[in-house]
Amino acid sequence: MTDDSISDDDFIASITPDVLRCLADKKFFEALDGAFAPVDESAAAAVCRGNYENSTRILQGLRFDDTEVGEILDVLASQGACCDCEILYNVTETSRLKAKYWRAHKWVASDPQSGGGDQG
Repeated sequence: MTDDSISDDDFIASITPDVLRCLADKKFFEALDGAFAPVDESAAAAVCRGNYENSTRILQGLRFDDTEVGEILDVLASQGACCDCEILYNVTETSRLKAKYWRAHKWVASDPQSGGGDQG
């Protein structure tokens, strides 16, 4: 590596804000959430297989090329998402999948005095 080059980590960090903004503008997160937590609860929900299978399909549908998809997935991984469902749990502020998970675990709000959650 020369002095002029940028490390992979530095490159990913430098593009992260723009990538996340682009994904939000293209409604990627809504599309992924729709796959995992359909508004129509009678529709089949996607299953996370511990990879980016669903995300890749959605990104390709949004007309990102293979290089762009790879960079996007690197950005998402840098934000704590190692698979499709973790994008919705760890990267997005809100998602139906995340809300459904916490409702299932009956965590409504955290009480800072007791350190626990309120039962719903």
